Amino acid sequence: MATEKAGEKGAKTEALPVEDRRMVFIADLVLKFLKVKQDKWQKCVSSEENHQVLQDFLDRAEQRSLLVSLTAGGMLQAAKCLSSSSPGTKAVYFMKREKTALTVETMSEKLTWGHMPSRPLDLLSAIDKLLDMLVSNSSNHTEWPPGVCDDVARNVHFLKKSLFVVSGQVQGHTLLPLPMDFERVEQAALEIGKRGGMVERCIIHSLESAVIEWSRQISAVLKIDSSGDLLEGKNPTPDTELLFWKNRYADLDGIHSQLAASKVNKMGKLLEAAKSSYFPAFTNMQLNVSAALEEAKDISIYLMPLKGLFEDMESMEFPEVRRQIGPLMHTVCLVWANSRHYNTPQRLILLLQETCNLLIQQAQMFLVPDEILKGEVSESLLKVQTCLEILQLFRTTYEDRRVNLAEYQRAGNLVKPWDFSPVLVFSRFDCFINRILVIKDILLTALDMLKLEKLVIGAVRGSALSRQVKLLNQEFVDTFKFITEKPYDCLDLNNTEFEEDVKKFDLRVDDIERRLGTIFCLAFDDASGLEPTIKVVDMFGSLLERPLVAADAVSRYPLLVTVFEKELNCCKLVYDKHIQLAEELGSPVVSKNMPPVAGGLRWAQSLQKRIQTQFSKFRQLSCPCLESEEGAKVIDKYEEMMQLLDKYSTSLYETWTETVSESSQFNLNLPLISRDPATKLISVNFSPQLVSLLREVKYLEASKTVAIPETAMQIYTTRGQLLQYVANLELTISAYNK
Repeated sequence: MATEKAGEKGAKTEALPVEDRRMVFIADLVLKFLKVKQDKWQKCVSSEENHQVLQDFLDRAEQRSLLVSLTAGGMLQAAKCLSSSSPGTKAVYFMKREKTALTVETMSEKLTWGHMPSRPLDLLSAIDKLLDMLVSNSSNHTEWPPGVCDDVARNVHFLKKSLFVVSGQVQGHTLLPLPMDFERVEQAALEIGKRGGMVERCIIHSLESAVIEWSRQISAVLKIDSSGDLLEGKNPTPDTELLFWKNRYADLDGIHSQLAASKVNKMGKLLEAAKSSYFPAFTNMQLNVSAALEEAKDISIYLMPLKGLFEDMESMEFPEVRRQIGPLMHTVCLVWANSRHYNTPQRLILLLQETCNLLIQQAQMFLVPDEILKGEVSESLLKVQTCLEILQLFRTTYEDRRVNLAEYQRAGNLVKPWDFSPVLVFSRFDCFINRILVIKDILLTALDMLKLEKLVIGAVRGSALSRQVKLLNQEFVDTFKFITEKPYDCLDLNNTEFEEDVKKFDLRVDDIERRLGTIFCLAFDDASGLEPTIKVVDMFGSLLERPLVAADAVSRYPLLVTVFEKELNCCKLVYDKHIQLAEELGSPVVSKNMPPVAGGLRWAQSLQKRIQTQFSKFRQLSCPCLESEEGAKVIDKYEEMMQLLDKYSTSLYETWTETVSESSQFNLNLPLISRDPATKLISVNFSPQLVSLLREVKYLEASKTVAIPETAMQIYTTRGQLLQYVANLELTISAYNK
């Protein structure tokens, strides 16, 4: 890689502010090496993410590397380290010579930079070839002393070996470098029988050195654990676990193939023949790799079915994830029950933690932290509730599968229980649920408190109280804006500022609730009668469920019971007077022009409706006033009153139905015409009882509250014909009496 130092900058740099000149220093080099126009750099630094990476490199001592690459789309992208560069892209690297923040004066001294080609591995290959040519061509070192040649050869071999290992690491493989002068090793392996097991000490030394180095490499590979990201404080998803075991299997398979190669077998034979103390280590190394390969293969096979499930969870809309949770946990249980190497608490806990992280990630994308508190409250609340249902479903599904693991037992193969603490799995998950519950509480509070805008109080002091409510509404709107207009991520569990703001929000809401409770008590006391009182309670509605409002309102609920009891007593008094007057007159007291039975039933129904309407409103109130002992007595009194009215209606109706058929038939059988003995005049003999019957049926049919006797209905259906007959007879008799 070409490396250059910065020269002096032109006058344009001097004209810029000090804080900008460092960025211009970087920009000039990037534009020079990558041969792009100024507008590309402007677009790069306009990105908040890129600008932050650049600023961190300039200001933070611990940030020692910077890579600015040209993406396939022709855009410049800043990254913190070389590994962040996408393969096949051009890039410029910057490295600090020491841990320090950069100033305009120290940029040239403290920085090393250069151009990185699109394929860095080609450089390693070129260096490898160059070293080969340097050492293999004897004309390059004819004048070197023998000791120098050997020393250079060893250093070149060490460098080639390092390049070989690094090239493998870049590709994600572990490559085991062979010892120096391996031709001599192969020759010694061929001659071992002739020499009676004697091997040159220098060859054994090189083989033992190789075993030591391989052991170090393989030990490092075997020590790598998939929980690394989690232990570093990151929040990996199941993709990390699945990819880890896929790569581990591929890497161990490559190592196993290298150890099983004929060249390595020859090394083993030589070590065994020489009775080297490193031969057991060599054998154990092979056994450890074989065991680790078997483990990785088993785990990779059993984790493969989970890959599709996790990919579906990531691609689908979050509300649809609920149908994926059951199959996912079922598959996890199958892995636990059947895999010989993945059925350990440590590995299952890790997989479940990463699954929790995936659900948290998907929930955050669904809720959109920047919008959840700023959008329509009812819509946001619906999304929050959906989110909670899915997260809690995963929690309950886990518990269900844990309890029913015995279902996965096959052919006498015992399934180990999940006897680890759920806290190990759900620590972060539960914290996230608690954060969602906090947001839900904020939204529920807003949903209640924003109703203050439409709350208008009547009665004598209504105007003054309504003005106070309006002030409370404005105060809450300002309080709500205080927490919704903050730029932070409210779903970030590390965001302590949000937690502090929630505490302030709750304190202000508590104060508003206390004052609202006082306003309710004043409005309640100002109402006269049951209906206005119920209207006040109904108007406040769900606001009365707010804890501090309810604390004040609870003292007024017994008064509501008292008012309703007075209403019942009033209705009972009306009933008693009606019954007494009916007994005195011998017939029910009814409204004008109403027949006795239909009128009596209408009166009972209207009184029942009066009680029922108020009682239904009373029961619909959110207040617990009817649950008290006094409330229970009032309910008994209400039911007693309803029974009295039902009994009255039933008695009136049954008395009428028992006599209507017989009396109607009797009146129909009377002569059509009767003569007055005194005046000798005749008249139509149409009984008033039949007229009353027709009126009763007419009103009862209109009310549709009771069944009409068949005889009465038959007469009523022929009313038109009967009235026509009566009219004709009236005309005839009128002419006759003249």
